[in-house]
Amino acid sequence: MLYNIAYNKQLITMNIKASFFLARTTIARGNKGTLAMTILIMTLAYVNLIFISSVFGGIVEAINEQSINNLYGNIVIAPADDEVYIENKYAINSIDTIPGIIASSAHYVNNTVISYDANNDGRDVQQGKWIIKSVNVEDEIKVTQISQSIIEGEYLEDSDKDEIIIGKEIAGGHGGDLDHLSLGGVYVGDKIDVQFNNGIKRTYTIKGIFSTKNSQADQMAFITTKEMESVIGVHNLASEIIIKIDELGQEDKYIEQIRQTGLRNEDIKTWKELTGFTSSASKSFTMISVILGIIGTIVAGVTIFIIIFVSIVNKRKQIGILKAIGMEKSTIIFSFVMQAIFYAIIGIIFGIAIILFAVRPFFIDNPLDFPVGWVSLKITFDIIRISNISLIIAALIGGFIPAFRGTKESILDTIWG
Repeated sequence: MLYNIAYNKQLITMNIKASFFLARTTIARGNKGTLAMTILIMTLAYVNLIFISSVFGGIVEAINEQSINNLYGNIVIAPADDEVYIENKYAINSIDTIPGIIASSAHYVNNTVISYDANNDGRDVQQGKWIIKSVNVEDEIKVTQISQSIIEGEYLEDSDKDEIIIGKEIAGGHGGDLDHLSLGGVYVGDKIDVQFNNGIKRTYTIKGIFSTKNSQADQMAFITTKEMESVIGVHNLASEIIIKIDELGQEDKYIEQIRQTGLRNEDIKTWKELTGFTSSASKSFTMISVILGIIGTIVAGVTIFIIIFVSIVNKRKQIGILKAIGMEKSTIIFSFVMQAIFYAIIGIIFGIAIILFAVRPFFIDNPLDFPVGWVSLKITFDIIRISNISLIIAALIGGFIPAFRGTKESILDTIWG
């Protein structure tokens, strides 16, 4: 029995060596132009797999960054269910002392009606319902990037009382997507009327207009905290607190630490729990990426199938002769599978070089301007690993099927065609 096991191992080893020899000989003695073209095709197929996944990964990342940088930060604290404001002053002041928290910014949030009378005669008034938030400027610029997104005018200062900044979707006429709902095209220096939800109405001068590439953020307006407190008649409270941390993905850990400061009953959520539409969009882009990746893998497999099939057709007589002298059919099949794997591995090597040293640096310097933000390639180890496995599996299947079918014919039929 031990002899049979040893003999079988030796036979398998010999078959593998024979398959390797046949594959190497076929590649080495084949047409060099055909070889170069085959490698080019496999390289492009691999680059396509990486590129598609990375672009959609970049889109998802841009959507997430917009939500974090312009809406929610990483963590949002809201009042308890039976409260209007967050009132734990000690806990609020303790948040910024937690290691790893970059900054926090407290907002008052008010649902308002904003109106604009271009001719000051009451006959052509544009108005709509929008959210106005208050900001402490020094805190806000550490948490959000709205101060860096001003396209006309300038950002607020803490001393501003009768000035406001508005998103382009409120202003209208600045490349927004909701001009039909906007104020019809207002500019810096124009005066608008704001009626707060407590009935108080005030007139503000537009100090700045911003565009963040996030439609939800661009439908908001901002005034200073002092101005908001004078309107709603409270002091040193907050409708929400948004928090920026230095470790994306570690929100749950920081929420636990925030709870320990004394905020027990407040509603604390991560940005992922609040994204809503953007979360659905991210999932859709991820699904599209997976579908296109599968299609790309199938195309790569079909390409290898055609290459190996043509090679088998051109070598029918040689296959017949090899079978006639006693070579195992499995050895011949494995030799063609090894050829396919060789093409895939070389394609992966060249493809990785092109992606990392040409494509990726180009898109870092020249990101794509998408409506959701500036998109670069998000190339991760998982994308590379999955693409490698996908291409090799495609090579295995694409090489095995034509090889198996090509060796099923009888020796005479193979030799004489």
